[in-house]
Amino acid sequence: MITKADIKQETNSVSYNRGKKIYEEQKVHAFQVQEMEDIFGYQLHKITAVVDGSGKNMYCVSVSVDEEMSEIMEDDCDCPAHEQYWGLCKHCVAVLLYYLEWRKKERKKLEEKVRNDEEHQELEQLLRAVGVKKGMEEFQGEHKIVRKVVKPTPKAETSPGFSELLSHYVMRDQVAFLPKAKAGQVKLEIHLESQFDDSFRAEFKIGSKRMYVLKSVSKMTAAVKNMETVSYGAQLSFLHCMDAFEEESRPMVEFLSAYTMERGSCYQIGTGSYASCFDDRYVMISVQNMDEFFEAVGSQEFFCRTNWREEKLWHCQEGMPQYEMKLLRKADGLKVQMYADPIFYGRKYLYFLSEKNTIYRVPREEIAEVCDFLEYMERCPDGVCEIAKEDIPTFCQGLLPVLEEHFKVKKEEKLELQQYLPPQVEFQIYLDAPQHDMIICELLAVYGEKKYNVFADANDIHQLSHGRDVRKEAAANQLVRSCFSAYDARKHQMLLQGADEMYEFLSSGMEDLQKLGEIFVSDRLKAIRVIPSPKVSVGVSLAENVLELHLNPGNFGMEELAEILSKYDRKKKFYRLRTGEFMDMDEDGIRVLSELRENLQISEAKLKSGEITIPKYRALYLDTRLKEQDDLQVEKNREFRMLIRNMKTAEENDFELPDNLQAQLREYQKTGFWWLKTLCQNGFGGILADDMGLGKTLQTIAFLLSEMQEAPEDANRRSLIVAPASLVYNWESECARFAPELQTRLVAGTQEQRKEMIQNAGMQDILITSYDLLRRDIELYQDLPFFCEIIDEAQFIKNHATQGAKAVKTIHASFRLALTGTPVENQLSELWSIFDYLMPGFLYGYQKFREQFELPIVRNGDEERLERLQKMIRPFILRRLKKEVLKDLPDKIEKNMAACMEQKQKELYHAHAQRLALMLQNQTEEEFADSRFQVLSELTRLRQLCCDPALVYENYEGGSAKLDLCIELIQSAVESGHKILLFSQFTSMIEILTARLQEESISCFVLQGSTKKEQRAQMVEQFNRDDTSVFCISLKAGGTGLNLTGADIVIHYDPWWNVAVENQATDRAHRIGQKNVVTVYKLIAKGTIEEKIIKLQQMKKELAEEILSGDEIKTASFQREELLELLEERF
Repeated sequence: MITKADIKQETNSVSYNRGKKIYEEQKVHAFQVQEMEDIFGYQLHKITAVVDGSGKNMYCVSVSVDEEMSEIMEDDCDCPAHEQYWGLCKHCVAVLLYYLEWRKKERKKLEEKVRNDEEHQELEQLLRAVGVKKGMEEFQGEHKIVRKVVKPTPKAETSPGFSELLSHYVMRDQVAFLPKAKAGQVKLEIHLESQFDDSFRAEFKIGSKRMYVLKSVSKMTAAVKNMETVSYGAQLSFLHCMDAFEEESRPMVEFLSAYTMERGSCYQIGTGSYASCFDDRYVMISVQNMDEFFEAVGSQEFFCRTNWREEKLWHCQEGMPQYEMKLLRKADGLKVQMYADPIFYGRKYLYFLSEKNTIYRVPREEIAEVCDFLEYMERCPDGVCEIAKEDIPTFCQGLLPVLEEHFKVKKEEKLELQQYLPPQVEFQIYLDAPQHDMIICELLAVYGEKKYNVFADANDIHQLSHGRDVRKEAAANQLVRSCFSAYDARKHQMLLQGADEMYEFLSSGMEDLQKLGEIFVSDRLKAIRVIPSPKVSVGVSLAENVLELHLNPGNFGMEELAEILSKYDRKKKFYRLRTGEFMDMDEDGIRVLSELRENLQISEAKLKSGEITIPKYRALYLDTRLKEQDDLQVEKNREFRMLIRNMKTAEENDFELPDNLQAQLREYQKTGFWWLKTLCQNGFGGILADDMGLGKTLQTIAFLLSEMQEAPEDANRRSLIVAPASLVYNWESECARFAPELQTRLVAGTQEQRKEMIQNAGMQDILITSYDLLRRDIELYQDLPFFCEIIDEAQFIKNHATQGAKAVKTIHASFRLALTGTPVENQLSELWSIFDYLMPGFLYGYQKFREQFELPIVRNGDEERLERLQKMIRPFILRRLKKEVLKDLPDKIEKNMAACMEQKQKELYHAHAQRLALMLQNQTEEEFADSRFQVLSELTRLRQLCCDPALVYENYEGGSAKLDLCIELIQSAVESGHKILLFSQFTSMIEILTARLQEESISCFVLQGSTKKEQRAQMVEQFNRDDTSVFCISLKAGGTGLNLTGADIVIHYDPWWNVAVENQATDRAHRIGQKNVVTVYKLIAKGTIEEKIIKLQQMKKELAEEILSGDEIKTASFQREELLELLEERF
């Protein structure tokens, strides 16, 4: 069967990659496959197709393939490259790749047919359907016809080769229900025979009730991989898959599969299946595969025959055999007697063949010391060796202690070995500090009155052989050397240098040496101690809106504490004092103080004074850090405790909801209101970062109304709201809707008009402006104090270097608030910029923030810095996701969004509206009755002008306020992880929207009336499971019959005047299967017919539907005066 590897062999990499690109770009057309025979009677597939070339060229391609032999027999293409160069051209490659995909689809069709046909449920048929062949047999199609394949519509495809993998898993799950399946019944019986070269020869029997000799291991493993049915005799025929074997036999099947694949006796052929032509009855088990083999054997019993015993049942056991060694007297020496079992070797284990029909498995490293001894004793006749008298001391001192640790040693009575053992040794360690940063050590072995320098004699065999305990001296030597880093061969001393090594030795190394013997320390070293860090008490008080920090360093002076904290390095466990002593800094108290000094930007001079003042907004962070450890004694004054309590229990504060608020706040919105009031009361700024659609605007309006009502008459409650240009009118309309008593002023119009509004702003006015206009008018705001400044879509100031970001930060306001669903989109600098607006200095200057947080977190993934940053900002950010407040939400939230048309768009709308109004005014009742279709046409044109004048005027180059609002809304939603359905009645508007989305790199699908049914279903399925952000749908094409629960935001770009149709469109997302709250936005052009119709839908639903719903207008019973009222403009 032809594979991609076969195609690659017939061309070069450049042509293959270019052909692959052509295939992926769907440039293969008129594809046909014809089954035919060549002159020798072999079955061939002749493939023909037309391929798009460069420019407008098209090339005819013809390729013949022999699937059975996996060969490309002939290829032809009328492109120039085909004749000039060797191998397949890129067009032939593209056609062959198309053919591979076609073949896979044909196989799936047949699989489906077999699955649905009761007559084809036999095992072999089912295996064929999922592409499993028996032996070398290839599948042949039932119908020899020419198949014409139309160019497929783009859809998600299963990755090449993955469908075969899926089929394997399907078959694995179905085997228990297939004919001849023996789930968990087949046993693999193991028979071992030991060989003279420390290896085994294994053979196997297979069966259930009756066991059959397995004559070919490779063919059995190939059958398992292919999931084939194989017969071994009259009583054994079964489907070979892993589940067919007993559970304890499966590891051995896996071992044999890996073994045969590695040897090449089981191999994969071109069809993807496995085969073997070997009759390998025996498997050799040697050092290379011994460990893996016995791992597969596990605890199951097996048959084993050795050189000295007949075949019997054996088992494998972990652990060392219990050996007994005897020491016997001999006239001129000693006799050692110990019977050692035969040893077989693996790479990691040794295997002892015990006479108890047990193979003991022992890790090599556990018996490394006695391994050579065991090997020697195994070779000794009758397990006996002799030791001459002169070698007895060496045996007793060097080998006997090791043997006693591993074996039971039984000594013959009256055997005196004490005379050969070394005398008792004690050790003395001498330590000194000849220099400020050096420690030296001498190690002496003491035998009674004699002392020896262990380091000097370590390699002196002559010295060590005269009555000294070599093993204990070697162990002591090794222990002491591990505590030091260098050796002075001239003075026979170990030494270490540097403060780090000295601290480690004094704090922990000394304890290790004390276990060895007596330690003598010089006076110079005694003066270098490790002392604990100072016990510092901290007092915190709040006075006149600043925090005062008082430090009491205990036994240390403030200057010394200031020096310690200023030079503290969290990577070091100590600080070395001027006296040479080491102060232990690995304690929470001093670490927290150092962190506070760094994060609160406390200078060394302030530390020395002991009286430190810091901004009030550090209170929550300071309280959290001081509470996290027990090493600091902390005292807080009453005002500080009250501030912390108020911030942590915002819901319990006595804040009343404002009167006359034209909305019922949900519970989470009340929490947001209380949080805003608490921030404001305590002099902090904050970010309201609720998910899109949770009512950030309403919570803010409730806060402004509350402040306005509670403030004294002469109090300044002037506020400034800064929003994207597309949202300023929405703020005005939302304020009018929810809080009519708020005095809002929209700062718009000419420069002179804006100047007058700003200069005449009253103490109770709420000014609403855009980021762009604020930047232009910033000088007019400089002498105007505000109670509150609110920035909507705060990500607009994410780049702190822009003029817009600088402008909002220069406004003089007592309280600052930021609204955004995405406080961080791409970089941490965006978060810094918002906090620099809220509370300048809270996250330091940008350079320090970058060094302290941004670079360590982003580049190095520093979890500790990330946690510190989270603790600092957590009290000042309130973020709730829809899924977190589901119990407080309806399943559908509807919201109207107003867009104010730009001047050019407004003028065009005004001209058309006036023309229609004049026409209606000059008509008689009869003329009006006859002109309904003309009126409909004019009304439709007005609606198109509201959407985008480009729908009416081909060469229109101005802007569209609604288009800008829509794109900003989508961007915000996508950045927050939402998926959107975007509806429009006008297909030409859909085209404009999709073009704009592509410019903004936002992924989308488009569904129009021309979209084929198959492609619709494919796009719907893909949208519900992939990461495509937007589905653009025209009303007539997708208003009904689609299930798009993958989206949780619906945008009606131009509202359907028939409310039922509008609801049907919304229900594409708001239906059974939707797990999220659905937010519905209706985009309305302010002051236009759209705004009037929305009101009429509520007041005169029937009239509105008759006016502007396609067919109903023919019989609409509306009056001319009502139409004229619709055409009134109120911009």
